[in-house]
Amino acid sequence: MNIINKYIRCIDKVSDWVGKIACWIIVPLVLGTVYDVFMRYVFQAPTKWAYEMTWMEYGALFMLGGAYGLLHKIHVRVDVLFKQYPERVKLWFDAVLYVVVFLPLFAILIKSSSSFAAEACMIWEVSAISYWQPYIWPIKTLMPVVFILMFLQAISELIKIVIQLKKGGDAV
Repeated sequence: MNIINKYIRCIDKVSDWVGKIACWIIVPLVLGTVYDVFMRYVFQAPTKWAYEMTWMEYGALFMLGGAYGLLHKIHVRVDVLFKQYPERVKLWFDAVLYVVVFLPLFAILIKSSSSFAAEACMIWEVSAISYWQPYIWPIKTLMPVVFILMFLQAISELIKIVIQLKKGGDAV
């Protein structure tokens, strides 16, 4: 049981730390967007880099916040029926979803994104969207890393659910 608790604490700390660090991506995202809007509408001189930088920063922010969101239970959920059930039923429902949907889905995403990222790294892939052509292999490399973090966090959450069910299914 001690190893399991250490795993939970370690993964939870990593997910929390990554999520808090990722929040700082919002600063260059907002500054870059404001700068581009200012240049475009005040000086009629749009930037070459703003669109691609924005989607890369937003993509990184969104992906890196995934495990953090899972840890803090802030992902969107349809609670129309879910909130009416007792805590034990909710725990069982979550456990089944983790085992049947979440973990297999993220295993597939890890496998497919790893080959996707490896190919991008081998050719030092650049964007073809604009003539700025920034490297996009770093953002593609981030994908399997994030999916692994979410997979590990899902295992942590599943273990917590099992522990709660063993205790009688009281509040998580």
